[in-house]
Amino acid sequence: MRFGFLSVFGFLAILPVSAQESPSVVDSNKGTLSDRQTPGEVSPPASGQLSTPATAIPGSTSIVPASSFFGGVGIGAAITTFGSQYVYNKGTSEIYKNGVLASTGEADGPAIPDPYLPSASNVVPAGQFGYFSRFKGSSWLWGAKLQYAYLGTSSDPQVLAIPQYGTSTNQNNSSFSGTSFNTYSIKAGSQFALMPFIGKAFNRGYFYGGAGIALTQVGTSLNDVVGYATIDGINTNISGASQNFSSSQWAYGVAATAGITYFISSKIFLDLSYTYSRPSTSDLSVSNAPFSNPSSNPSDPSYYGTLNGTATSNLQTNVILLTINARF
Repeated sequence: MRFGFLSVFGFLAILPVSAQESPSVVDSNKGTLSDRQTPGEVSPPASGQLSTPATAIPGSTSIVPASSFFGGVGIGAAITTFGSQYVYNKGTSEIYKNGVLASTGEADGPAIPDPYLPSASNVVPAGQFGYFSRFKGSSWLWGAKLQYAYLGTSSDPQVLAIPQYGTSTNQNNSSFSGTSFNTYSIKAGSQFALMPFIGKAFNRGYFYGGAGIALTQVGTSLNDVVGYATIDGINTNISGASQNFSSSQWAYGVAATAGITYFISSKIFLDLSYTYSRPSTSDLSVSNAPFSNPSSNPSDPSYYGTLNGTATSNLQTNVILLTINARF
């Protein structure tokens, strides 16, 4: 009996530890020993304890902040299209001989066909200032920016020979028809564009598109203006020395933009954008500009009168810009 008891005890003593059932040691705060972590092991945070940075988009790794003001400078290209225009000239004249009014004449007419001015392009400096803000809990955002670019584009001057049809009080020659010669051009200078936009963020930037208004500096020139009339079969210079006329205006117009940004860091980003604008321009108007073409010989005709006319200033601008911007 004694031998049997000792034999069973010895058998149990040599069983592997893994084969023995170990009791759990309970800690009221930490649970059982089997639930404790291995020394050096990092515990995962409990559910609901993770904090999300204020600038993060839920479910996204985007570094686009929740909102920010920004400003930047850059360079780009401007392409200005001018297309078809309308130019109209009119001249009135008084013809003197030996100091006495001999007759009067008048002629007018538009350029035929309508002048067509080719497009012009230029490398442009630019700057911008703006603000954007993400909609709460979304990758969509809204914003606005004020953009400046110096376009510096000008159409090639077009030499116009404008037919003029008219009459004279001269009983011997009632026709006063002829030709008015002009050099015509349009240019675009500074441009400001205020553009509200809507965008969508991705991991390192955002796409955007918007529409607004643009204010563009537009200049129009009619230079080297000289009026001729056919008198007694001779093409005669009526208005004398050539004259120059020009106008400058700030023209408002609708504008649209689209672009993409790329954040180099959390504070610096690039902005590649395209902006289209169509300014609503006023015509260049010439009203009763006097001319004088006296003859050195009193018996020859001397001409005095006025030049009148209009010229359109139609244009459309296309601006592509790359700017580097800082958040603040």
